[in-house]
Amino acid sequence: MIKKNYEDVNEEVVTKAQSTKTTIRWLITKDDGPTGFATRRFEIKPGGQVGIHGHSEDHHVYVLNGKAQFIDAQNNIKEANKGDVVYIPPNEAHGIINNGNETFIFICVIPYL
Repeated sequence: MIKKNYEDVNEEVVTKAQSTKTTIRWLITKDDGPTGFATRRFEIKPGGQVGIHGHSEDHHVYVLNGKAQFIDAQNNIKEANKGDVVYIPPNEAHGIINNGNETFIFICVIPYL
């Protein structure tokens, strides 16, 4: 068993897909033992975003704080709030925009491919 506090995990600035005001912490990785998944914690400050991009892996998102808009390549928007869960299928283009005035914080679990 491994136990960590998220504050003990290195926080990195996200720059992929023209992201702004966004950080990531890789909470659980292969280095911790899992062979099938990784768990990440993102924070998007007010006015920040993760630009539209795609991946071959699916994403399981659980919102811990704030609200933001999830957007796809066709500009369809789904607002997500604290307590919501979002599933993003493989290869679906997606981005996140924090138009709120709180930091948008979420956990994202992805499989290793």
